[in-house]
Amino acid sequence: MHRTKDTYPLSHFRQRTGEHLDRIREGRVETITQNGQAAMVVMSPERYDFLVHSAERGHLWREAIRAHRAGERGVPAKEAIRGLADELGLE
Repeated sequence: MHRTKDTYPLSHFRQRTGEHLDRIREGRVETITQNGQAAMVVMSPERYDFLVHSAERGHLWREAIRAHRAGERGVPAKEAIRGLADELGLE
């Protein structure tokens, strides 16, 4: 099951690639179908990077919650916040 609302057949994508790229650059995600079935999802590199980063963060949060529940000691809050700020380029 795909969740993007912008769904187009491959033939439309081929014929109007420029229009599709304009929408994708605006941040939209498109599903391209072939023979009536979802065949691929097209998105901007920025959107893709955001999704990958979000998935990685989710994994880190799940691991942190598991460790906490297991009674493992974590990183002191100030150290964790500093590390996050450094990662995001904040002062």
